[in-house]
Amino acid sequence: MNKIILDYQNEEKRLGILKDGRLHIFHVERDGEGPYAGNLYAGVVREVVPGMNAAFVDIGLMKNAYLSFEDTPRYQLSGGKPGVAYVRQGEKLLVRVIRDPQGTKGAKVSALIEVASPELVLIKGEHFVRTSKNASRQTASKWNSIAANHLKEDEGVIIRTQLLDASAEEFAAALDKLRAKYEALIVQAKSVKAPALVSGHNRFTQIVQKWTQGTKGECYTNSSEGARLLEEAVSSDDWAIMRSKSKIPLFEEHEAEAELEKMVKRVVWLSNGAYLLFERTEAMHVIDVNTGKFTGKHEQRKTMLDTNLLAAKEIGRQIILRNLSGIIIADFINMTSASDRQRVAAEVEAALSVDLTRSVVVGFTELGLLQITRKKEGPDVYEILLDDCPSCHGTGLIQGNKAEWFELSRQLEAMRYLMDECLWVDADAQFYVFLKEREKAVETHGKTVIIRRAAVEGSRRFVIRATGTAEELEERIARSSAAEGEGGLLRLMAKQD
Repeated sequence: MNKIILDYQNEEKRLGILKDGRLHIFHVERDGEGPYAGNLYAGVVREVVPGMNAAFVDIGLMKNAYLSFEDTPRYQLSGGKPGVAYVRQGEKLLVRVIRDPQGTKGAKVSALIEVASPELVLIKGEHFVRTSKNASRQTASKWNSIAANHLKEDEGVIIRTQLLDASAEEFAAALDKLRAKYEALIVQAKSVKAPALVSGHNRFTQIVQKWTQGTKGECYTNSSEGARLLEEAVSSDDWAIMRSKSKIPLFEEHEAEAELEKMVKRVVWLSNGAYLLFERTEAMHVIDVNTGKFTGKHEQRKTMLDTNLLAAKEIGRQIILRNLSGIIIADFINMTSASDRQRVAAEVEAALSVDLTRSVVVGFTELGLLQITRKKEGPDVYEILLDDCPSCHGTGLIQGNKAEWFELSRQLEAMRYLMDECLWVDADAQFYVFLKEREKAVETHGKTVIIRRAAVEGSRRFVIRATGTAEELEERIARSSAAEGEGGLLRLMAKQD
């Protein structure tokens, strides 16, 4: 049973697509946060930086967008000829966002504008002809000749599969429609005060249209606005659209909320007891396949292949579900057979074939690692649902108790010559227990140390809060603990010689 659920009534809009009760697609947008890729803006060139072969364009977002000279019509049509002013400061440009803002970086834009139909893609500002990868060499050659007779110098086209069997007249008609669409965008861009949005696309609509083609199922939403979106996006009578009246949150009602909680977990269990381990770094995503509880009932090669094929299918699903992008490395259980590797790579490709975002299964390395690349379109699930931990700064690791014990000893030793007789130390819960178990072994260097169990910010497990007399510090600790709700005291008395 296919099911689409569209939570479309708050500032955070969420779309889920379920197949047989399992979440396969999750897309979320927050008001004012994008995604922006694909949108067209009337922008203003704020800065030209020849040393970077780029300019920065104000499109109305928080940061100016990056525009490479190579992504401008003047560069493409001049062949990158030196001395040409590809863009000018203060110039108004129609640009297309090709990459969303990332961290401290602004969006990346192109002044080569695309307009598309199911049959054809027209790109203004460069001159080329490309055909669908499904075209034979003979068909591609035929279309190169036909297109050359119809294109202007500043036009490029991509001929899609649907047009491969068409006539030259049908090509010309499709091209004229896209030219009219482009001219309408230019008129609209000139009518607005830059920077301004000229044309935006709705990612929700795109996903729904993709997944409802040639299938049947049910759509559920919790708002009239969501119902309108579904009615416009769903063209098939095989999909029923229903407005939920339940007081239970929509994703919870359809048992998808629990799936969202699993999406950010490192471990994903497979049906046979094996599991996937996900690691996220700045450079890439790494997925490790482990046999886990699965030992198999057949010979070793078949056991490994069965697990790897099951893992390949789930890896494709998780890449789409988590919206992973960039370089993705999958470390499957060791396979010595080239045919087994081909089957596994093909299984990943099949799982990714339903994806709206372009991905490429590059192949296996000499070390047996499968390389996958996927275009960045919007934030991944970690960026949406998680924040970096203030203690470990997103590494998942904090200083060990033993290392902190030695560090505390060093700091106490450095303070041995202070006149004050007593120190107040706050320690997090784990380190507090660690110290309590070893209180006789802690060297206080002639001081009385009062350790309070309390929340500690930052990467350290403890902080020396104050020095003074024991009576003074105990009074301050009592007041602070009452106000902050902290508790638990450990007194390490100065050792007598």
